[in-house]
Amino acid sequence: MFIFHWFTSLAAKSYTYRLGSCKPSRQSHKNRILPLLPPTLLALQARWGEWHNHHYHNHHYHHHHHQEAPQDPKPNNSRSIFFKFRSEMESISVLMPIQMNKYLEQELEKRFNLLKLWNSPHKTHFLKEHSNSIRAIVGNASAGADAELIESLPNLEIVASFSVGIDKVDLNKWREKGIRVTNTPDVLTDDVADLAIGLILAVLRRLCESDRYVRSGKWKKGDYKLTTKFTGKTVGIIGMGRIGKGVAKRAEAFSCPISYYSRSEKPDLKYKYYPSVVELASNCDILVVACPLTQETRHIVNREVMNALGPKGVLINIGRGPHVDEPELVSALVEGRLGGAGLDVYENEPEVPEELFGLENVVLLPHVGSGTVETRKAMADLVINNLEAHFLKKPLLTPVVYVCLVLLWVFTSDMDNIGLLMTCSMFAYLEEELQKRFKLFKLWHYPSTHDFFKHNANSIRAVVGNTKIGADAELIDSLPKLEIVASYSVGLDKIDLRKCEEKGIRVTNTPDVLTDDVADIAIGLMLAVLRKICVCDGFVRSGSWKSGDFGLTSKLSRKSVGIVGLGRIGTAIAKRAQAFGCPISYYSRTHKPHTNYKYYTNIIDLAANSEILVISCALTEQTHHIVNRGVIDALGPKGILINIGRGLHVDEPELVSALMEGRLGGAGFDVFEKEPEVPEQLFELDNVVLLPHVGSDTVETSKAMADLVIQNLEAFFLGKPLLTPVV
Repeated sequence: MFIFHWFTSLAAKSYTYRLGSCKPSRQSHKNRILPLLPPTLLALQARWGEWHNHHYHNHHYHHHHHQEAPQDPKPNNSRSIFFKFRSEMESISVLMPIQMNKYLEQELEKRFNLLKLWNSPHKTHFLKEHSNSIRAIVGNASAGADAELIESLPNLEIVASFSVGIDKVDLNKWREKGIRVTNTPDVLTDDVADLAIGLILAVLRRLCESDRYVRSGKWKKGDYKLTTKFTGKTVGIIGMGRIGKGVAKRAEAFSCPISYYSRSEKPDLKYKYYPSVVELASNCDILVVACPLTQETRHIVNREVMNALGPKGVLINIGRGPHVDEPELVSALVEGRLGGAGLDVYENEPEVPEELFGLENVVLLPHVGSGTVETRKAMADLVINNLEAHFLKKPLLTPVVYVCLVLLWVFTSDMDNIGLLMTCSMFAYLEEELQKRFKLFKLWHYPSTHDFFKHNANSIRAVVGNTKIGADAELIDSLPKLEIVASYSVGLDKIDLRKCEEKGIRVTNTPDVLTDDVADIAIGLMLAVLRKICVCDGFVRSGSWKSGDFGLTSKLSRKSVGIVGLGRIGTAIAKRAQAFGCPISYYSRTHKPHTNYKYYTNIIDLAANSEILVISCALTEQTHHIVNRGVIDALGPKGILINIGRGLHVDEPELVSALMEGRLGGAGFDVFEKEPEVPEQLFELDNVVLLPHVGSDTVETSKAMADLVIQNLEAFFLGKPLLTPVV
């Protein structure tokens, strides 16, 4: 997914832009984003030809704003275009300041004219000789692009960092020059978070010291001394970004209470927030440093913080060496004012204070947080993909962004004239915000759609739909200027995607923001059906409790849960159900090797081995009535069916008969085949819970979805990458 993050709210009229300029660029409305494929390049050939011929911008690219690549028909001469592209790419000079990953070097060498600075004995002369030809730099956490290097390369367009941190790139200089910068987030999150936990265990359980104890033969003379347990220790995290959250998630599995410090409190997190690092350190057993390195976070762990952590506290640093005042750390450890430390980074790498070498309460690693074969390859691929995207004038996968303030009129002066059609009444906030920005047409206000389209079709460039009314083939064909369909939903079954692809129309949806709410309601439905929560509520309200206690119900804990569709929502449901001790299994189109849940190759087998079956897959031709009589019978008279997907996933007449005949134990439904129609036979049953399609209907999520719709539309018409592109 291409990320264009609006860093502050529209009310503050602050926006986040891609590297290059604070001024929004106007691009052709034909601009499209293509998903960037792995760096084989062969996969790009079918997309490249026609776009290159029609949309290549001739002015110097490094002063451009972030470009969106069009999605046009496949060229017939793709093979020749591809080889032309390869030959052009090979003439582009890319500078590597120091030696890095071998795979990265090899792949860059295949694609570009790679200049290895470390191979030159006379670096100044080398740079002077090649200065005019170098258009890209590939750096890392040790060597990036300082002001002097940037100034010496007049045609430099992009710096691709083989790391997450960009502290080795001169921020002021790349902003001034309009140079684009990328890094490699996400792909290394798991490895670094894993290592943080590994360091905690290694320090507390003295794993390295124990290994040495065995290897030295000392075990023959007696057992090793007792160590300290990890489970239940309080963990404080400095920086609750991707890696910080990854550490927290893992630490929670060890029953560790989590707290954190960051620049601002994260309202979506349940962890305790402290407004200062000293307070955080005073209230935790283990302090993990996982924030970016900036001027503000340099030596964020100083003597005061270490003293607050205390003689039983453990410091873990998987951020950057300069986060910690190293002389103070050494003295605290030597003097016993700090209980231990696990370090993967240091102030003056590869130099490490020798005083630490003799201590058994420290674990010292050579900056290998992301040092696995898989992750380094993924990082290398991301560097290559970003470079190829840049020179193909396509959206960068992981651009680094900076914030600038602009007035709202800068954005909206042109947008006021853009015709936008809403297919039906939705969230009031969404309607109000769209009305502020666009020329909004509300289709439900027009009694004759024929007359409406006759007079307005040519002015409509965008459609906003939802799960009720989206954009079918007829609507799309009636709007000749249509460029984008933004769905106020995750589901896309009300949009003719084939027609959109055929017409080159972009499509967006609102994933992620509603994941938690929908997953929550799935668990709520399970509890409501099994514990008869709604029936109990009626029992109390009717006064029946005065006549006797309510009957016993069924527990949720440790019931086996089968999930149809292990995407964002399915995975979130699994995570929550696991907290109830529920074994998880699933069915999807393919096996998910990254999960440890049991996989079934067909839904019948899944149902036969589950006590609760949850439907959370996308609605397609293949998943229409995926829950039929065979599945219901496999689930059986004690089984519970939960549907938070789409109504058409379930054969509703079969569901009704199974419930009426006792062939199914119960059901919790938020969606139905013919909404808002619901089979009346279900109304008399006390083993069903029926909701009016409110899975994502919280104020917070509805607003977040609306904001995402608006941001996608603004990004599109400003020629920026879409936040959540589908087509």
